[in-house]
Amino acid sequence: MLDPFFSAIRERIVDMSFLTRSIIPWLLLVPAGNLVAQRNVEMQFAQRVSEKAMLNTVRVLSNFGNRLGGSPSGDRAAAYVRKGFRAAGLPAVTTKEPERLVYVNNGWELRVEQPRRLRNTIRHEWLSGFSPSVNRRIAPLRFLGSEREEKGQADSCVVLTDQFVDKKMYQELVEAGTLCILSYAPGDSTMYRESALIFHLPGDSANPIPMFNISYSGGSRLRDELERGTEVLIRFSASSRVFQGSPRSVLATLKGKSEEYYIVCAHGDSDSGGPGADDNASGVAGVLELSRILNEMIREKRLPTPERSILFAVWGGEYSSSTAFVRSRADELSQIKGVINFDQIGTGETRNCVYFESNDVPHNADMMKVLQTVGEDYADKKGFWDESTTNPSQGGTDSYVFLPEVLGGLGITGAEIPSVTVYTAAWNAARTMPQTNGWASKAWEGDPDSVTIDYSRFYHSSRDVPALTTEREPFNMSSAVKAVGIALLRLAW
Repeated sequence: MLDPFFSAIRERIVDMSFLTRSIIPWLLLVPAGNLVAQRNVEMQFAQRVSEKAMLNTVRVLSNFGNRLGGSPSGDRAAAYVRKGFRAAGLPAVTTKEPERLVYVNNGWELRVEQPRRLRNTIRHEWLSGFSPSVNRRIAPLRFLGSEREEKGQADSCVVLTDQFVDKKMYQELVEAGTLCILSYAPGDSTMYRESALIFHLPGDSANPIPMFNISYSGGSRLRDELERGTEVLIRFSASSRVFQGSPRSVLATLKGKSEEYYIVCAHGDSDSGGPGADDNASGVAGVLELSRILNEMIREKRLPTPERSILFAVWGGEYSSSTAFVRSRADELSQIKGVINFDQIGTGETRNCVYFESNDVPHNADMMKVLQTVGEDYADKKGFWDESTTNPSQGGTDSYVFLPEVLGGLGITGAEIPSVTVYTAAWNAARTMPQTNGWASKAWEGDPDSVTIDYSRFYHSSRDVPALTTEREPFNMSSAVKAVGIALLRLAW
């Protein structure tokens, strides 16, 4: 409850500009338990979040290419991020990590040569990673389903399949004399109708034949034509390069009063190998925007120096770079008070929800409770999210590198680092999972005993581009940054 002095201020002040210039900085000296002081600072932070700035970051990064760690587009993206941190007034360093096999797709051609009426059937296709360069060829198309009994029919032709092509299947097709593969996996009419789910070939510099990912509508139509007896000829070519490259991560520190620190991170690459606007240029945009605002508020004396430092990190490779970071700091992991990871904060097909993962990890509880409370405090308020919730672990992102079981696999024992991922959508279809006992959120509008994870129609696809993801719903990025920023104001200050 407010004491009489603050009640009087609240009743008398009508000039909000005076409140902003004179009272709020002074209120920062008031004990953190003062609700009005805390909420005023949090609202100041939230009002500074710029959707325009984040949208611009996503556009720039998407235009660079897939930004794979160690590739030229990855290096350009790292340079851009470093420049962004420095523009925010933060010292930034770029780390060069161990080499790994990297691919670059310079360009390709894929179309129906005959019959001409099918010329526009293949659209939004994508050349699979680690495909070799091939000169232009024209070859007949054959369909090969999951049974693959008639591998002999694959000789000297282009194979169409609705299957995911694993290493074994790829080798079988190579041995059968296949010239090229077209995959429209998952072969499900409810997903990827007009975009291609991107997956790459086995990581090898000597793969002999290319593979293209195509949409369900294109693949199913071609299959129907083949089943009707239509002779289909495919023209294809590819220009690519496979080589050893060193991923580059960019780190910037907002210095606090102690050596303890929080990490706010995002993977800088499009791990699918596609455009990666939502996954994960949106996350990078969130890291840059958060760093800009917090440092700006400190410079303007709207915030004091935090009690704990904040390390902002954009990883060159989703898992390899965060793993390299952990290895390099194995002796100081006890200084890390928590990790907050942005991944896919640019879209959401059915809900306006901010998710916080993983509430099933016991040592995440304290940090999770802060995030959950922030979600509940601001849900359904103007300029914020409709819903928020914590959820159990699903796997598949950087934050898991910091959990004990993964650290143990790296030979690091005894470290318990709270590690959370913040997102607004995941995967390519909605998933409902049981809620962890005791974690039902007041800001969740669904069944309290379960969580439905929102999804992206363009997850890991050839059409994960700004116009179809982040530009449709820029408030997703804004919500995620506001939630994490407000949580940090309660954690690090």
